[in-house]
Amino acid sequence: MQNKKPKLSYLSMLVMLNLGITTFAHAAEATEDETEVITVTGIHASMVKSMDIKKSSDGIVDAIVAEDIGKFPDQNVAESLQRISGVAIDRDGGEGQLVSVRGLGPEFNSVLVNGRTMSTVSGGRAFSFDTLAAELISGAEVHKTQSAKLQDGSIGATINITTHRPLAIGEFKAVGSIKNTYDELSDSNNPTFSGLISNTFDDGKFGVLASLAYSDKDSKSDIAQTAGYQREDLNSLESGETLNDVFMPQNYDQIVRTENRERTSGSLVLQYQPSDELLFTADALYSKYDVSYREDILAHWFEPGNIVDATLDDNRTIVKLATGNNSATDYLNRLSYRPTTTTAFGMNMDWQLNDAINIVGDVSYSNAESNGGNGTTDTVAGFFNSYTFDNTQGGAVPVLGFSENLSKDILGANWASIFGDDIEDEIFEARLDIEWVLDAGALSKVNFGTSHSNRTLSTMPTNTDRTVRNGWGGYNIQLPSSLFSDFDADGFLSAVGGNPVSNWLSFDSYEYMAFLESEEGYTQLDPTDAARMKQAMDSNGGHTAQNVLSDSYEVTEELTAVYMDAYFDGEISDMPWQVVAGVRYVQTDTTSAGYGNALIDITGPDGLGNYVPITSDELTAISIDGNYSNVLPSINANIEIVEDVIVRTAFSKSITRPTLTELSPALSYSEGKIDNLSASGGNPHLEPYESTNIDLSLEWYFDESSYLAVAYYTKDVDNFIDEGQSQESVTVPNGEFDLQVSRPVNVNSTKIDGIELAFQHRFTYLPAPFDGLGMMANMTFVDSKSSTDSAEKPLPLPGLGDSQNAVLFYEKDAIQFRVAYNNRDEFMQTTSNWAGGDPIYVEDYYQVDVSGSYDINKSFTLFFEGINVTNEVTKKRGLYSNHALYTIETGPRYSIGIRGSF
Repeated sequence: MQNKKPKLSYLSMLVMLNLGITTFAHAAEATEDETEVITVTGIHASMVKSMDIKKSSDGIVDAIVAEDIGKFPDQNVAESLQRISGVAIDRDGGEGQLVSVRGLGPEFNSVLVNGRTMSTVSGGRAFSFDTLAAELISGAEVHKTQSAKLQDGSIGATINITTHRPLAIGEFKAVGSIKNTYDELSDSNNPTFSGLISNTFDDGKFGVLASLAYSDKDSKSDIAQTAGYQREDLNSLESGETLNDVFMPQNYDQIVRTENRERTSGSLVLQYQPSDELLFTADALYSKYDVSYREDILAHWFEPGNIVDATLDDNRTIVKLATGNNSATDYLNRLSYRPTTTTAFGMNMDWQLNDAINIVGDVSYSNAESNGGNGTTDTVAGFFNSYTFDNTQGGAVPVLGFSENLSKDILGANWASIFGDDIEDEIFEARLDIEWVLDAGALSKVNFGTSHSNRTLSTMPTNTDRTVRNGWGGYNIQLPSSLFSDFDADGFLSAVGGNPVSNWLSFDSYEYMAFLESEEGYTQLDPTDAARMKQAMDSNGGHTAQNVLSDSYEVTEELTAVYMDAYFDGEISDMPWQVVAGVRYVQTDTTSAGYGNALIDITGPDGLGNYVPITSDELTAISIDGNYSNVLPSINANIEIVEDVIVRTAFSKSITRPTLTELSPALSYSEGKIDNLSASGGNPHLEPYESTNIDLSLEWYFDESSYLAVAYYTKDVDNFIDEGQSQESVTVPNGEFDLQVSRPVNVNSTKIDGIELAFQHRFTYLPAPFDGLGMMANMTFVDSKSSTDSAEKPLPLPGLGDSQNAVLFYEKDAIQFRVAYNNRDEFMQTTSNWAGGDPIYVEDYYQVDVSGSYDINKSFTLFFEGINVTNEVTKKRGLYSNHALYTIETGPRYSIGIRGSF
């Protein structure tokens, strides 16, 4: 049971750094005369290369570099990036997926692969790092300040991932690894293979590199979930009392998810260098990532009219409740399969025209597709029940009590649906960069160029016909007991504690739907409903998902940019300085296309108690154009005030464009209870986020792999986008109804302030064997001033939260060992929950990972890895600490393998 978590004390960290600095100064004096040159590999090599990138950069940059070809520091690129100050990650299934930088979420950061934008099927701009195998990556740079040359679109950071190049390797190289990962919660063993081969020909003028990585991972997740806490009035209490405006959980689900993730990634690189002045590169990247899972769910829906007893806390939150006999207990079976394929092709020319001018041209194409239109099957069986709910367990799993749970002969049908999305994201990019070295006094160089991109995102949602999926509701169709089997959930959320339900019933969705489509299912309907259902079934292929054209959309975004950077440098009182001043102009043109249909009536309630919006069968094509332009100035300056001590400052303006999904033009209507009817859509008229940024940093590099850095940054962000909600009354033949209409809108400004502390060092001056020790540590403190909620309580910016990282490692001779600690303080994930109510907060989360290796000889290395070794869980809450929304346990993972390099 996890009650408290260790957290790096800010004071103890500062004391540790202070004591260490004194020691480092003495050590530096003692080693000034050493002149031996040693070729380094492994952790030390990665530290040196990363630090060199940071030190030599024009702006504020952090980097990670592969410890060797095919050997990245972590199993996942996102997991490595979180070791950088200011970087935090979101996990999916226990694996790093999305990256936030300096308190700004994944949508605010541009992720490039070899300087190019990668397509994604997320519907937004966030890049899913779990689609790329870490073995294919040579490094990643995080640009925290802007320059005119740097691709626009990020007010957080620009992250450039680089892959290996054969001419950079310069010789024959073959690398391969095989490992097995044991997932403790699912009790499964999972293989991973990777290989890379590179060689040069024709006296080093021609190079070829090919790589391949494969993984097949089974996992399990235990999840407790509530869709939100709603403000309700309770008028049916047995005491006769009326409780007004109380926070009531909308539902409570226990979910066991078993998942499989299969990933195949590969790359091919061709390089030709006919002369020292000219280099051609052609490359291709491929990734196939298939995710499938099964969820067995025990679900309860709480209706205000069925609550007969309730206990409130000081915040008027229901912490205990009891229901009458007309409450729903549901068993859900959810099957999902989402295949994703990503491909990218590019060609690059690097031409040193003469001693002064260098020209780089680059063209690329990227495509991502997810054919998940028939990917998710949702079926529900249940019965009317009475139960109790007790959420006074102090953070443990709530306690449910039933009058009935495991009876297989009282279950009725309630829902059957197959749904998903077919998504395609396609990007064409071209750019031309020219560098002109000058001999003009302080002006040493000018960079200028242009770029153009065309991006199209198309989405086609699918779903079972509404009549078919809703026609079985209300538990009126008796289901045969032979469909059901006992489901063992023993040990559910054991890392959290409490007394959860440990067994319920399970079934197969396709057997369930086959019964409903049989004569035995139809005969339980009255003749009129049976005829209507048969007609709907025949017209729509049974439960097969149909395209929902009214919710489909296609958004095209065309970007054209020109830029210029001027480099100035010199010395002041023996202090070298550099100033890079530039401006970037970018024109954005968008076209949002979709379909709309008029609302003609609202019928209900149906068997589920829902009211159903009825829209016209005739769809009207909608196409809305938008355009805007931005002038983005930037200045990056640095001065070396004493040897190896650099002061940097930067000023810039930057933008982040709305996600393509947010630009969808159509309005869609959702069925719901009488007080929860809603409509939602995108907003093609959204403006981009605009940020004015100021940065200041101090960096001290006190030996070849050691530095101490502190940075301050502030961002004033205008046109912040949030979900706007308005209540609109509509009058239809069935009466007058209130709809909650949601669209993204540009709202007020927000300001972000942050401080970063970063430190790394190797303790080479300690006596053997401790001279192989080293550490890396960083902390980020960030705050914002933002909008307020309806209760006038200040809300932080989504994704904003402090973070701390520490890595202690040992590397000497044939042995490497590393322990990594990462903590992310509580942050707000979104401003409204799934039910459109209060915000969602992700509670404090820390994770400890370990890894180690032993070099058998120059060619072979044994290694092991441990992920989340203390079995931490992720928790999300609502407005108050006891508004538990989501708790997930994914368990630890342990890997062992062998790597070969020739």
